[in-house]
Amino acid sequence: MTDATQEVAGGVHRFADGLVNWYLIEEDDGLTLVDTGWPRSWPRIEQAIIGLGRSVRDVRAIVLTHGHPDHLGAAEKARQECGAPVMAYRGEVARVKGEARGSSPLTLVPSLLPHLWRPASLGFVLRATVEGFLTPTWVKEVESFEADEELDVPGRPRPIRTPGHTEGHVSFLLSEKGVLISGDALLTLDPLTREEGPLVPPDALNTDTAQARESLSAIEKVDADTLLPGHGEPWHGSMSDAVARAR
Repeated sequence: MTDATQEVAGGVHRFADGLVNWYLIEEDDGLTLVDTGWPRSWPRIEQAIIGLGRSVRDVRAIVLTHGHPDHLGAAEKARQECGAPVMAYRGEVARVKGEARGSSPLTLVPSLLPHLWRPASLGFVLRATVEGFLTPTWVKEVESFEADEELDVPGRPRPIRTPGHTEGHVSFLLSEKGVLISGDALLTLDPLTREEGPLVPPDALNTDTAQARESLSAIEKVDADTLLPGHGEPWHGSMSDAVARAR
């Protein structure tokens, strides 16, 4: 996968940042940045914004699906440079600030070690290390939101609770565009094996895989025809079909 910006729906742009996706939602009144890649992704985020003919000051909000360092990555830098708030579900705020038990990415190391015999797993871990995964920059100021209420930001994403990968993980529904940004609740590429999905993230990366599978029921009910995951290519079709394949 090469680093590239791709418009995947009207005004919704995907950036594939070394097996990790983040998204820009573009409206006349500004941009919403959904997830922020790796801790060292800011130069690529800035370049993507400029590539759209916009300024970093056009970013009105930075919204996060969850607080793993390959998704909250450059959020604090983006907050400072864009002058925009970082927003997370109330149950994930402590993780995004690095204050929750298990926030440290080092807690994932024991579960990852048995997978490192695979070249794909080793490659992902090495890329993550180079990109600062093990030394995240936590977000100093975070605005919390509730689930199931549209956020008053460009694109009006509606957060849907999809816990399991982390305790406070959410996905974002863009109702008018028929798009679900699923974060790591539902992937189309397993970063450890390169298996293609839709699929649930591997056990080694989840807080509670049983809960992650239960969260598929919330995704199954969503009225959308484009799935935009945190890892992997966009997937087109009903969410019920995507969930059936994942199960």
